[in-house]
Amino acid sequence: MTVKERKETIFTLLGYGVLLINILVAIWLLLCYAASALSPARLGYLELFSLSTPLAIIANAIFIFIWLFSKRKWRTLFPLLLLVMCNRIVASVFGFNYLADNDMTRLNSTVKLMLWNVHGMGYFDEAHNHRANEIMDLIRKECPDVLCMPEYYLLKKDSLLPFTNRILHENDFKEYRFCTDNPYEFVNFGIAVFSKYPIRDYKTYQIGRYIYLLQCDVLLPDVKGDKIVRMFFTHLCSFMFSDDDKEFLKSVKDKKEIDEDDMWKYKKFLKKFNNDYAERAKEAENAASIINQSPYPVVVCGDMNDLPASYTYTTLRGNLNDAFVQKGKGFGRTYNEIFPTLRIDHIFYDPMALHVIGYEIPHIRLSDHYPVIANFEIEQKYSN
Repeated sequence: MTVKERKETIFTLLGYGVLLINILVAIWLLLCYAASALSPARLGYLELFSLSTPLAIIANAIFIFIWLFSKRKWRTLFPLLLLVMCNRIVASVFGFNYLADNDMTRLNSTVKLMLWNVHGMGYFDEAHNHRANEIMDLIRKECPDVLCMPEYYLLKKDSLLPFTNRILHENDFKEYRFCTDNPYEFVNFGIAVFSKYPIRDYKTYQIGRYIYLLQCDVLLPDVKGDKIVRMFFTHLCSFMFSDDDKEFLKSVKDKKEIDEDDMWKYKKFLKKFNNDYAERAKEAENAASIINQSPYPVVVCGDMNDLPASYTYTTLRGNLNDAFVQKGKGFGRTYNEIFPTLRIDHIFYDPMALHVIGYEIPHIRLSDHYPVIANFEIEQKYSN
């Protein structure tokens, strides 16, 4: 075999090797897509692929450029068509709206919605009062029309204390609702909803062991009369990571070797992840069955503790628009610990009633979650 023939053989084998890797990467993305559509309560461990969806998308995108600069440019169609086929999860994971207008101006014809898991308003921190004051200052600065706060707390002896009364008056909120999901010593933790607009037909539904779905018919102002949008708020079950768990996950990327203790922890996490995914899937299905019965256009928002392209996300979003997809940028991280791709706080809406014109995630570390803010225009063509 001549040197030329040897080189050709090597390049041929290399080409087939790259093609094989491309096929494996494509299967990876298809498994991620399957994880978004199949319930983890019925098919265990598949949902774990949803954690890697951003990486699977990036890997397939890389192969577009690999084949583009090869002799077999037609193979570019393979990863390209696959990404197009999986467009729904691709679009939900990464926001491409860098050049789009982003209007956060609050007007009479707009509705500004703010979602913020406030992590107990700093209840377990040493600088408790200072943290709570900064949170309330930011709320006042952003001036939302509707505010949803998972992991909010109030005193059992007086529901207007220690923060509710101040939040109501400083922001001119007219309505306030609270649902307890975790009583603790002298306080109740749960979901708080504040609104500058009238609320009707307030209900709570238990959709999990300690998990609730809050329903509020919000009367939005309009020159032709109030328009009703049914808003749902929730906080689905979390992985309940301890500080030690978080430190272990953060250290994973720095590990060069895996010892037996690490392997045991990995197995423990996998089992815990699978069980919690299945639990959230049931909660999401219960919530979706209630949401789908609404006679009005809906808004669904909350800390869903699951990523875009997960089964929970897909089930709760249904045919609604995702405010992040329409106006967000990058990965839109909302949970500011562990990994940079964790967008687990979501705002979904019915485009028949609302049109999103602005979306932002202020990177302010006053909780383990960043606030999520969406600004909507009320669709004039919508009528009850």
